[in-house]
Amino acid sequence: MSGPSQPQHAHAAMHCNLNTGDLSAAEEFYRIVAGVEPRFRSVGQAQDATMMGLGRHTSSVTAFVWDGRGPRAAPALELVCWSEPPTVARAPADRTGFTAIGYRVPDLEAVRPALTALGATRGTVLARGRDLAALLLTDPDGVPVEVVEIGGAEVDGAGPALAYERLDVTDLARSLAWYAFIGFSVVHRADTSATIALPEDPTFTLELAERPHLAPSPDRANEQGLYRIALAVEDVDEAAGALRALDPETPDPVFIPMVDTPTGGFTVLFLRDPDGTVVELVARPRSEVRRPLRPI
Repeated sequence: MSGPSQPQHAHAAMHCNLNTGDLSAAEEFYRIVAGVEPRFRSVGQAQDATMMGLGRHTSSVTAFVWDGRGPRAAPALELVCWSEPPTVARAPADRTGFTAIGYRVPDLEAVRPALTALGATRGTVLARGRDLAALLLTDPDGVPVEVVEIGGAEVDGAGPALAYERLDVTDLARSLAWYAFIGFSVVHRADTSATIALPEDPTFTLELAERPHLAPSPDRANEQGLYRIALAVEDVDEAAGALRALDPETPDPVFIPMVDTPTGGFTVLFLRDPDGTVVELVARPRSEVRRPLRPI
């Protein structure tokens, strides 16, 4: 595997996208799960979303939910409610793509009353190669949410922290090779599952599971549920050039305006992994993030 200096290597997870049919309900749910209020909303009107397959005139409202570590130190959950075209219901099919969001807490019992009120049940999940006690929920859009206990001597805050996202793939070896090329390292590997992380952002992981029978990932950017993930790169144009050497059909980066946010928007390169799952590489230099190294 090449080193982290490669231009196409991501250095931080920026956000996990979730398309919602009811933004207020989603915000309230994740306010309780994440333990903090959503930071801000961004209203997009008459925006060109052809790069996402949605046409030249789209409208949506986006809310960003960080955990208590804040924007520079943690990825966000990006809640998007589409109005033109509207958010469409997820098709009832077994497909690859993102399947669940995971938060970690230092003390599961401390959050159990609040999460039980949301319908949480006790369970066990596999993450980072370990069976972890968990509280299992379903959000208002039908997305599974897992809250696991990870404590230890080095805990970066007392509240919940966005810790992982689950990803179903059809060929584990092929997917691991693709994600390695954009900077991920294998943390744990089993026959049909793996945990991968960015070396510079090790407290957030992707939990891959191989399911060869699945159909390709959803191709509608406004489909309800988990759809894409955004990763930070130092220079998105250089990243595109490096990726184009491997795949000549790599698209050009595009600027996504968000005029009511502090940055005014982002320059983004939209990619698809071997199963069609959307991965964004976002121009975000290392000087603008400060990712924790523990707990893992």
